[in-house]
Amino acid sequence: MRMISAALLGASAVLPLLAHATTLPDPTDAAASVPAVTVHSAFDGYKSYQDGEATSWQSLNRAVTPGRRTAGMKQGQQSGDASAGKKHEHGGESE
Repeated sequence: MRMISAALLGASAVLPLLAHATTLPDPTDAAASVPAVTVHSAFDGYKSYQDGEATSWQSLNRAVTPGRRTAGMKQGQQSGDASAGKKHEHGGESE
C-alpha cells in the first residue's frame, strides 16, 4: 500500500511539469501557426434513393377490392390456414 501511495504521489508531483511542457500558441497572435483541420462531409458516400417502376394506385386498389378474390379461396379462409375447412372443436356454436 505504501508503494502505491508513493507512486501516486510521485506522479502527481510530475504532472504540473508535463502540463507546462506543451506550449500552445498565443490565441491573440495573428501570425501563429495553426494545425491543418480536415473535416469530412456528412454526405461523403451518399447514394440517392431510387425507386423502381411502381404500379399505379388504381391497379393496386383494383387488386384489393372485396369483389375480386383469389381463385380457390373462400370467405373467412386465410392463405396458409389448414384448419379453415374443419368444424370448430371447442364445443361452441359452429358457423
